[in-house]
Amino acid sequence: MDPNKFRHDVSRYERPNRKFRCGRAAEWGKPCEAGPDGKGGCGGTSECRPAKVGDRYECRRSALFGGPCTDGPNPTGACSQEHPPCRPRRTIRSVRGLMAIGAFTGVVAVIALLLTIGSGDAARNAITSAGPLTGGHANFTAETGCVACHEPHGEDAGGWFLAAFEEKDISASCTNCHTFGGDATLAHNSTFANDSKSSAATGTSCISCHTEHRGEDFDIRKMSDTQCGTCHEKEISSFNKDHPAFGADFPHDRRTAIRFDHTSHISKHFQDQRLIDVAPKDCTSCHIVDAAEQTVAPAGFDESCATCHADTIPRRELVLLRLPEFEENLIDADVVAEMCGPSAETWEMVREAMDSDEPVAVAEEEDYEAVSVDEPTAASAYLLGTPVDDAAEYGEPMQALIMGLVEDGPSVLADAVDERAGTGAANAMLAGLNTELVRRVSCAWAANLEYEAPSDPDFGGWYGDGVELKYRPTGHGDPVVQAWVNFGTISMFEDDEDLSEVAEAMRDGLLNPKEGVGACVKCHAVSDDGDGGVNVEWQFNDATSRSFTFYSHGAHLNLLNPSGVNLADPEAGCRTCHKINEDAAYGDSFAQSDPHHFESNFNPINQETCAQCHDTGQVRQDCQLCHVYHLDPGFDLKVTRHEEDADGTSD
Repeated sequence: MDPNKFRHDVSRYERPNRKFRCGRAAEWGKPCEAGPDGKGGCGGTSECRPAKVGDRYECRRSALFGGPCTDGPNPTGACSQEHPPCRPRRTIRSVRGLMAIGAFTGVVAVIALLLTIGSGDAARNAITSAGPLTGGHANFTAETGCVACHEPHGEDAGGWFLAAFEEKDISASCTNCHTFGGDATLAHNSTFANDSKSSAATGTSCISCHTEHRGEDFDIRKMSDTQCGTCHEKEISSFNKDHPAFGADFPHDRRTAIRFDHTSHISKHFQDQRLIDVAPKDCTSCHIVDAAEQTVAPAGFDESCATCHADTIPRRELVLLRLPEFEENLIDADVVAEMCGPSAETWEMVREAMDSDEPVAVAEEEDYEAVSVDEPTAASAYLLGTPVDDAAEYGEPMQALIMGLVEDGPSVLADAVDERAGTGAANAMLAGLNTELVRRVSCAWAANLEYEAPSDPDFGGWYGDGVELKYRPTGHGDPVVQAWVNFGTISMFEDDEDLSEVAEAMRDGLLNPKEGVGACVKCHAVSDDGDGGVNVEWQFNDATSRSFTFYSHGAHLNLLNPSGVNLADPEAGCRTCHKINEDAAYGDSFAQSDPHHFESNFNPINQETCAQCHDTGQVRQDCQLCHVYHLDPGFDLKVTRHEEDADGTSD
């Protein structure tokens, strides 16, 4: 035996007092320099920790492990010699110790078991009990007992004995009830592109953080910052000093679903003396602070916007059909006469003949001259599959549509809508379209006449006006208007090249914020849907892309800022943190559909803003105050349902 084998300058890895040895040493006989940590985790994946000397990094791999490597550190200072994490193994000494402890425990267990023979199950259960469960778990496991989580408890004595010599991960039992938005065994239930930690590669277990059998009132979810630091290398002793800086745009991850320019409204419109009596006085006039949590939702159109904007909505009408100019008359006059009856002109001729003794003169057929010189709407051209500006192309199908409306009513139009928008779409897009109205309008057009409406649609809805069939919105959130605007977005998927041009023309009309029903998208953002198309964001978007961060507005609104101002104060409270960026090109970002390409109305919130209160000796600043571990945690009730089914008390 070499007496110098264990000298410090020959081997720095011999650690007789450690319980684990490097997995690389066990596999290849060549351990890494760091070795495993005290809990058996891999000590590292790099061969050294480069040091910065001047403006460059130098390799610091010791001579025992080959000296400085040829490649040297990366420009960022990271070691270029990376290895996958190993799985450390117990030393022989540690294994012997476990065996000794196991043998001793076995003897004690046998003695305890012998002492309880004849004393009933209660006594035996008392010996094996690790302590009372938390209240929630105790309720769910009351019937099945320990085997609900611990498999060895349902086995014989041999299974119990073997269980003493192996680590048993009960995570699978936990996930029988608990669900997550990702893999339950991954750190934070997610995979991160820049995560090189060994915990992300090897996985985690529920009992790494959650400890049971601590009593009915114990909060099993509560964790210490030390537990977080077990995986996160950067040690944070104080939020104000060590916490990483917030992102450059925090917390504005995406543009808002509703286009509301705070800068123009607050500095211009709300200062207009003509509106001074109806303009909101502060932030809380429009935002619902009573239910504020992660987000503070706006009060809605009727409460916040209707005073100024409700009257403009009915004026933004949808023109569905327009009688165009025809080069020749293809209408069957006999069918029209049968379905519509004599025209007003015919009745006038009959009346004059009855009042006169002169014989009725037969009118000579005149050359056809279309009553309209307009083009059809892009919407009707798309439904019929014709161009907008070619009378030779649209003449026959458009007149066939008019004859269909004369004979069969709105069902002909509904069939055309369903063919383009999908089965059943006409139920929403043509809701309220009256059969009698369609018959009167189509009969007038078939007779080459303009339709004269008996009255204006004061309360909104479908109506005819001259050579147009229109829809007047009934107010904000009109379902017919929404259906047509949505139809405009799905027309992007039109794969027929012959129809793509007219589909684009229709879409430009339906999504034009300056004309017609496109006024909706003047406020409602049109955003990418992730499948190559777009959709209209009709509802307030309270989602956040920061899945592991939580902030409660509600918890802050009743507090004072460092200057003594109540954060719910209408004059300055909200503006303590939210400061308007008057130079932002906020409106320009809505001209395109990428919701992540935008400029916010507000300046970013930086770390110093929060650190005014969250600092040492002031407000708490532990990790769990703002950060959550699990991704979309939930609870699966299938276990409960199965139990009910077995009892015959559930359907």
